[in-house]
Amino acid sequence: MSLHLRYAAISDRGVVRQGNQDSVFAGSHFIAVADGMGGMAAGDLASAIVVNTIARLDVPPPADSIVDELADAVADANRAIRRVVADDPQKEGMGTTLTALWFDGEWFNLVHIGDSRAYRMRDGGFEQITVDDTYVQMLVDEGRITAEEAERHPQRSLLLRALGASEVEPAFQTLKGVPGDRILLCSDGLSGPVSDADIARTLQTAASPQEAAETLVQQALDAGAPDNVTVLIADVVEEDPGEQRSIIGGAAADARLAESDTAVLRTVRPEDEEPEAAEAAEEEAPEPGPRKRGRVWRTILTCLIVLTLAAGGGLWWVRTQYFIGVSDAGNISVYRGLPFEVAGLRAAWLEVETDRAAEDAVEAVEADLEDGITAGSREDAEAELAELIDPAAANANLDPICAAPGTEPVSAAAKDCRDD
Repeated sequence: MSLHLRYAAISDRGVVRQGNQDSVFAGSHFIAVADGMGGMAAGDLASAIVVNTIARLDVPPPADSIVDELADAVADANRAIRRVVADDPQKEGMGTTLTALWFDGEWFNLVHIGDSRAYRMRDGGFEQITVDDTYVQMLVDEGRITAEEAERHPQRSLLLRALGASEVEPAFQTLKGVPGDRILLCSDGLSGPVSDADIARTLQTAASPQEAAETLVQQALDAGAPDNVTVLIADVVEEDPGEQRSIIGGAAADARLAESDTAVLRTVRPEDEEPEAAEAAEEEAPEPGPRKRGRVWRTILTCLIVLTLAAGGGLWWVRTQYFIGVSDAGNISVYRGLPFEVAGLRAAWLEVETDRAAEDAVEAVEADLEDGITAGSREDAEAELAELIDPAAANANLDPICAAPGTEPVSAAAKDCRDD
C-alpha cells in the first residue's frame, strides 16, 4: 500500500526580527525546514541555498541508494555555501540547520543537523524524533543538567553542528510511515517559545495541516516570537490528496536570493568547487610559520567566535577548528575546538593524545602549547603534531633526549646530550 502526504507550511519573521532567515519546502515526496544563522554574514542566503539545492529531491526516491542520494544532495548544498564564502569572505560564519524527510510512500528517510526539530504525533502519542545538535543537549546527554534545566539554560541556542562548516556530520535515520501520523518540522522559533505540551495539544486537535500550522505560528507570535517562526505539517494519509502545489517559503522564496546566488549554485559539484585561480594563488602565497600563524589566528578566532555567538551561530563553527595543546595528563595533544574560553565556555574536545610530555618541549614551544597552536584542519594539526614529537631527527621543538648507555643515539641532539 502506497501512502501519501497532505501538507501545509508557514514561515513568519516573528515579532522581533527584521528579516526572515528561515526557509521551508513542502512537496509530495520531500519536506524540509532550514534555519539560517550568521546575522550580517547572510544566514538567509545559507538557508535559501540549502532548500533550493535539495528541493530537487521532491520526486519518488530510488529503490536503492536513497541514503547516498540524500547525503549527496546535502553535501552539494554545503559545498554551495562554502563556494559563496570563498567568493565573499565577509560571509564567513554563515550557516544553517536542516531537518528534512524524503518519503517513498512507506518510509521516511530523515536527515538532520542543527536544532530545527521533527516531531511525530501517532495514535495520540507525541514524540520528538530528532536530537538537537546543541551545547545544552550535550550537557543533558552527559548528565550534567536535566532536560528541564536545558529549557531555561542561557546558552540553549548554541549549536554544535550546522551546514556551512568545512566538515559536516548530519544524522540520518529511517522511519516507517503509518496512516494517521502527523509530522511536524519546525525551526526553534516555534520550539523555543511554545512548550511541547502546547505543540502536542495543537497537533492532536487541529482538523487539518493548514489549521495546525496557522495555530502553532499564532501561538509563537502570542508568546513574543523573538525569532523567525517556521512550521511545516505533513499528514500521512491513505487516500491520494490529488494535485498539491509545492510550497517554498521564507528566505528560499526571496527572488533576490533564489534568482541570483542560489540559482547559480544549485549545480555546484566537487570537481568545480575551487577555482583554478584560487589554487594558483594559494601555491604562490608564502606560508607563515606555525608559531606566528597560531598567535595571529588566536586573535582572529576570538573575534569571530564572539561575533558568531552574538549573532546566534553558536558552537557548530567551533567544532570545525583544531589546535595542539596540553592534555590533562600533561601530554602534547590535538584538540577540536578553541584553546581559550569564550563567553565563559571552554569549548574544546580531545581528539588525539600522545605520550610525549609537554615539558619535553623547549621553553618557547611549551609556552605556545599552553596557549594552543591552532591549525587549519585536523590533518594539519596531526602533521604539525608529528613534527613536534618526532624524536628520529634533530628537533628544535624538543629538549635534547639523551640516549641510554650502551645504545645508539637517535639523533645528533641525543648524541651531543650523551657526550656531555
